[in-house]
Amino acid sequence: MKNKWICLLACILLCMMSYANVTANQSNNLKRTLILDDSERLNHVLLKSDDAQEIASAFIRQGFDVLDNTITDDAFELIISPDELKELQTQGFHIEILTQGRPFCEIQAEQMQSMAPLVPAGYLDYPEIINELYNYENQYPAICKVYDLTTWYNISATYEGRHLYALKISDNVNQDEDEPNFLMVGAHHAREIVTPVLCNYSIMKFTTQYGTDPAVTTAVNSYEIWIAPVWNPDGYTYMYNFNNMWRKNRFPPDGVDLNRNYPFGWYSSGSGSTDPYSETYKGASPASEAETQTMLVFSNDRYFAKVLDYHSSGREVLYGYLSLVHPFTSFLQSEAVRLSYAVGYGGANRLASADGEHYQWQLAYNGSYSNLIETHTTFQPTYASALSEAVLVWPGTLWLLQRPITISGHVKDSYNGAPLVATITLKGITFPNGEHYMSEPRFGRYHLFLPPGTYTVNFSVEGYHPQEHQMTVDLSSAEILDVALHRFNEPPSTPTITGETKCFVGGIYDYVFSSYDPNDNTIEYFVDWGDGTNTSWIGPFESGQEVNVSHQWYRTGDYQIKVKAKDVYHEESNWSAPLAVQVISLKRSYIFGSITEKNQTEEFVSVKAKNLLVIISSTVNLYRSGETILISKGYKLGFIGNRFVVGIFTTAIFSDSPSLVHPLSHRLRLLRHS
Repeated sequence: MKNKWICLLACILLCMMSYANVTANQSNNLKRTLILDDSERLNHVLLKSDDAQEIASAFIRQGFDVLDNTITDDAFELIISPDELKELQTQGFHIEILTQGRPFCEIQAEQMQSMAPLVPAGYLDYPEIINELYNYENQYPAICKVYDLTTWYNISATYEGRHLYALKISDNVNQDEDEPNFLMVGAHHAREIVTPVLCNYSIMKFTTQYGTDPAVTTAVNSYEIWIAPVWNPDGYTYMYNFNNMWRKNRFPPDGVDLNRNYPFGWYSSGSGSTDPYSETYKGASPASEAETQTMLVFSNDRYFAKVLDYHSSGREVLYGYLSLVHPFTSFLQSEAVRLSYAVGYGGANRLASADGEHYQWQLAYNGSYSNLIETHTTFQPTYASALSEAVLVWPGTLWLLQRPITISGHVKDSYNGAPLVATITLKGITFPNGEHYMSEPRFGRYHLFLPPGTYTVNFSVEGYHPQEHQMTVDLSSAEILDVALHRFNEPPSTPTITGETKCFVGGIYDYVFSSYDPNDNTIEYFVDWGDGTNTSWIGPFESGQEVNVSHQWYRTGDYQIKVKAKDVYHEESNWSAPLAVQVISLKRSYIFGSITEKNQTEEFVSVKAKNLLVIISSTVNLYRSGETILISKGYKLGFIGNRFVVGIFTTAIFSDSPSLVHPLSHRLRLLRHS
């Protein structure tokens, strides 16, 4: 007997040292000294009354921590503080104290003393739980990775300076894969110590059975699985070392019930208490707590398709809302029944205990297949019993991962395939509390869990044309619907075109086009040269950019060049105003007479007529008004002086031009003959 008491005292001392080490390691400035006196020691009590059900309902509304699964016609259990105990006794209630809060490690030490030697090790404290996650990562690095979520998302630590952790399990664990995400989370409530055991058992099954169990292998290959065994590390540590009945976190003055602190339903009549000393105190504001804020950021990043939120006790699956209305409540209940059978609870189910709970937020704002499961029949069974519970519920985890997503797919930009965050609505279905379906930003992935029926599903994104798709589904449906949305868009402006309008046969000429796109999209051009040829679409070019395009003319004639533009969404402008082009050829001519000016280039000599006789194709023309005669050096038989020209030449005649410097850039005028 003496040895047993020595062992017990040693365990208590070790627990207290563990608590001190954990808090010291994770925060240099703890904000509260942890000294448990009688005023803080919670009581697990039994209240007896002929109208117990009515009193229990009233107590729940007042924020008392009533244990739902204990309510009978003449009694129910609840957790109360010493002050609440005195108050209720003063009011005349018959109350029997079942247990008083004390360090859980002390209770566990007593349990271990009475167990057979081969019983597995007991419940882990918080540092041991996190170390266990890292052990799995080290043992199975190909499929396991630990995330310090507080650091990863750069979020504030808990009140006592602790970080929140999750283990990711996936076939390509170091990649961010385009797969549905699954979340399993435990211990929103500190005293519900069965739940981390369920989480750790699931991790063990996913890792040790991967590659051998087809169901496990398929789940790990098809999902990104995230498991967070403890979401209330401050409360869990305090529960473990000081007060085993502790439920809330440790934010002053008396903690916040994290599972009443979520934004959805926080303002409803069914939400938690506004009394800071209530066991169901919902916090000063929605998501006031670091733990809640971390979950919101984590979930908005991962956009979980399926969520299991483990609590205890009661062995039942909770669904829907308490005081709010959901259009698919009957469907949610039927799915809770299916899940309840899968976890071994025989179909037991009920509505939520309150509003403002974690799983409700996931259901409302991420469209998740999300349920709270009340596990076991007590908060703190023996560890062996907790392991048995883990074995019992494990098939339900696989069932949930195998449960098909009714409709899923991606929403993307029709042009570039970029993922879009789309609002997804169901025609004729109203969600009265601001719930919504969305696609996530990383891949544009979305998921819809729907009752059997026919739905018109609308996808909309600001700046894009919405789309509607009619879908008929049943419980086994796993429809894939990928949606490509087209942007709201205006076509480019009508292009302008400039360039040479008088050209030689065989010459190559530059033409300049430009157009502006109202949406600043890039532009392509299509040029119709008017001679039976075109460019096809060329580009892309920036909006407003001047584009030079060359063209070679092969035949004489009058042509109309026109151009149109289109943007990245294939919306086309009008055709430009035509640019009239005259293409001429050099002709053999006889020239005799006086000139006033002579200029030369490498290919041509140009002269200005004073009294100049030109004979072309038996037609005689007299030029006396300063017309410019272009004479090719390629064929010249005669004399070209500074004041006089005589001979046979290849020529063209143009007017309104200065002396010839770059002959191919001048406007030409071809002699017209009868």
